[in-house]
Amino acid sequence: MEETWDTIGMRATGSHDLVLENAFVPEDELLDRSDSGRPRTDDGDGWLLHIPACYIGIAHAARDFAVGFARDYRPNSLPGPIAELPYIRQQIGQMEADLITARTLLYAMADRWDRYEAGRPALKPELGLVKYVATNHAIRIVDIAMRIVGGASLSRKLPLERMYRDVRAGLHNPPMDDAALQRLADRALAE
Repeated sequence: MEETWDTIGMRATGSHDLVLENAFVPEDELLDRSDSGRPRTDDGDGWLLHIPACYIGIAHAARDFAVGFARDYRPNSLPGPIAELPYIRQQIGQMEADLITARTLLYAMADRWDRYEAGRPALKPELGLVKYVATNHAIRIVDIAMRIVGGASLSRKLPLERMYRDVRAGLHNPPMDDAALQRLADRALAE
């Protein structure tokens, strides 16, 4: 194991490099091989579904923390918790809308992936869309959660500081936003 993972976010993944030398894998157990001379099998990039799932999970955790904070935090200037303030309720509603949208799109795409094996390569634009929507909504959800919690959200003692760093990493996972949008544009223009 080469400890190469040294990033600003997603540190807990420990995505270090695994180096195998002289490892044997029987030919019938190989999924694919870059030096086989055969064209690679197009599986439709279904592996991309784990990326939006990860960032939706971070967003959900940030939402949960902010909602709990809003229910419990009672500044001296208010008669009750900040959850009673219309602005805070609006922010919580926005987090819910973004979370439900991203999660629904992910689940719908995963269902299509499972049901339509022969059509998987044609789903690539939608896979990119799921990643695009999920990561961008997740970033917005974490940002809103931090606004609800306020300056304390920057403290290393609270999980939002880590979630903020972690969720930003989603922008750098494939496909990049521009590539996802380009695939959608290519498909629309080809219709």
